[in-house]
Amino acid sequence: MAAAGLRNKWTMLLILLMVFMAAGCALTRYQVQVNGYTEGAAAAVFPPGAGFCVMTSKDAANLLLEQEIKTKIVHLLKKSGYRLAPFEKAEYYLFFTYGLGQARSLIVSVPEYGLAWGGGFGYESWPAPYTFYWPGFVTYAPYTYTVYDRWLLLNVVEGQNFRATGTQRPLWVGDVKSTGTSADLRQVINPMLTAAFEQFGKNTGKAVMRKIAPHDPRLKELQQIQGIR
Repeated sequence: MAAAGLRNKWTMLLILLMVFMAAGCALTRYQVQVNGYTEGAAAAVFPPGAGFCVMTSKDAANLLLEQEIKTKIVHLLKKSGYRLAPFEKAEYYLFFTYGLGQARSLIVSVPEYGLAWGGGFGYESWPAPYTFYWPGFVTYAPYTYTVYDRWLLLNVVEGQNFRATGTQRPLWVGDVKSTGTSADLRQVINPMLTAAFEQFGKNTGKAVMRKIAPHDPRLKELQQIQGIR
């Protein structure tokens, strides 16, 4: 009777533990890696109020998604103190490309929660056997999940030279990568853009890893641009 009550108690505790773990999974942060490149070691100096023209590709697979991402980039440029300029007057052009890699599977060992038990003889219960219970990891089971590599490339080029020659002389390149379970580029582009503009114009010298929470207010701003509530 006492053993059954103890077992029920531990079962309830384990259920609560699993609920908290599930809540933690729901708050998983986006992990984004940003590498910023400039000519030489100096940061690319874009003066406050400089005019940018954001370029889209007519060959994009989804022209509406292309336009949506452009609108978000324009929003972030304005928020950073720059202005939108027409093609013929832009001081800088910003080109962007993005993509999603093939799905790949990862296998990890996950502990299965349960009640372990044991039995034997002891001074307190002798000569009757006793049984005891405790919570713990009973076994480890393989768990397979699917992840995707997501990428974004921002390329800022000098405006006058591009208009005169049609060649792109890069002043700053932002190389952004992220890996996760979501294949929805429309969703994951938001933390990638957010992390990219934290390093905008900078020569990072190495990859900078950022963790961005889903409830970050900057993501909410970008979600509102595309009408998500």
